[in-house]
Amino acid sequence: MSQFELFDIDSPCIGVCQMNKKGYCIGCLRNRTERQRWHTLGDDDKHRILNRIIRRQRKLMDARRQRQQAELDFFGVREQLSLDGS
Repeated sequence: MSQFELFDIDSPCIGVCQMNKKGYCIGCLRNRTERQRWHTLGDDDKHRILNRIIRRQRKLMDARRQRQQAELDFFGVREQLSLDGS
C-alpha cells in the first residue's frame, strides 16, 4: 500500500471558479468535466488530473514569460539593459 492510498486527495479548487477562454477554471486549471466528476473519481484519475494541472501551469508560465520577453524586446528594454552593463 502506497502512502497516497492512506489519505484522500483534496480537490485543487481554491474557490475562484471562473472559466478562461479555453474552458479551464482560472483558479484550479481544471476543465468542466474534471471539476464536475472530481468527487466520483478514483485516486489514479485524480493523480492524472493533478499532473495535467501541473503541465497546464507550466505552459501558462512559459506563455507569460514569452509575452514579457516580447514586450521587453518591443520596447528595447533588453537592449538598454545590456548597454548599461546590467
